[in-house]
Amino acid sequence: MKVSLVLRAVGVAAVAAVGLTACGSNSNGGTSNGTGGSSSGCPSGTVTGQGSTFQQSMEQQWISQYTGQCSGAHITYTGVGSGAGIQQFGSGTTDYAGSDVVMISTEQAAADKACGSPAIHLPITAGGIALIYNVKGVSNLQLSAPTIAKIFTGKIKTWDDAAIKADNPGVQLPATAVKSYHRADSSGTTGVFSGFLDAVAKSDWSLGANKELSWPAGQAATGSDGVTAGVKATDGGITYAEISYAKQSNLPTAKVKGVGSGYIDLTGATVAQSLDTGFSVTGTGNNLAGALDFTKMQGYPISTVSYVIVCSKYSDATKGKVIKGLLDYAIGSGQGQADALGFAPLPTALAAKSKQSIDSIS
Repeated sequence: MKVSLVLRAVGVAAVAAVGLTACGSNSNGGTSNGTGGSSSGCPSGTVTGQGSTFQQSMEQQWISQYTGQCSGAHITYTGVGSGAGIQQFGSGTTDYAGSDVVMISTEQAAADKACGSPAIHLPITAGGIALIYNVKGVSNLQLSAPTIAKIFTGKIKTWDDAAIKADNPGVQLPATAVKSYHRADSSGTTGVFSGFLDAVAKSDWSLGANKELSWPAGQAATGSDGVTAGVKATDGGITYAEISYAKQSNLPTAKVKGVGSGYIDLTGATVAQSLDTGFSVTGTGNNLAGALDFTKMQGYPISTVSYVIVCSKYSDATKGKVIKGLLDYAIGSGQGQADALGFAPLPTALAAKSKQSIDSIS
């Protein structure tokens, strides 16, 4: 089923109607009302999160809104990259992690050990990975998956290359050198981006799919903010990052062609459509780890869910209550903030599954 703007809006309203508002439900029996809940029902305590820079702006918005209504909750989230967040969570130095990719087996084992209980993945937001560029005189760009692969492997040297021209008939393209920027840190955004190219442009992409790659060309920078800053300062620059970074830097983004016949713009509706057709839960029980099938995505072709990784049972019950309160807000009222920040609300059924898993945290 393709998700339209109307259906997606209805879905968010349906999830919010379950009663998931700012302070949410918690094991203290706290309740919330339609305007965000009473602070008397909010858990108090301090928790820290680290990880995905992709979800950083969304996390910071949720935390600001939630702690503004639940003053006893003290929460910080630092965007250090999915890989570093997973590592810190596995070493027990952060209370939850943000990640755009699922943990591999060794990371899962470390996280389970640090928790003293199974660590679980919870889809919490969704979005598309934008191709952000800075090419003087070009404000409307289209790129197909094979062309993107050639750009980031250094096979395309200038913006007037024949492959880029074929994607952009009638557009005047300069002979400016292509200067690509990629992530220097272990990045879930890189994992999703490379997974897309590995799936749909394999003949032009030999780097595989991973959080870290051996890049044959381009400039490395740390974090989504780092690569975007590089593009902002470079005529001919291009990178991949969450669209909010493009908005913050007033940079354009390209329409992207995946397996479909058209070049698709990144919007909340096209992300929702892709996840509806190309995402499935592969985890069991309360672990909602999933898989992206880029060969089936019918909307914006580089779309993903982004997870929080948490303990199913916290040895410090206070931390578990604060995390549950924040996540209840995020999966409920917080989903309505997605569009304004360049994200997409989770599909209704997936949000409902996340809510059930959040309820199980203790």
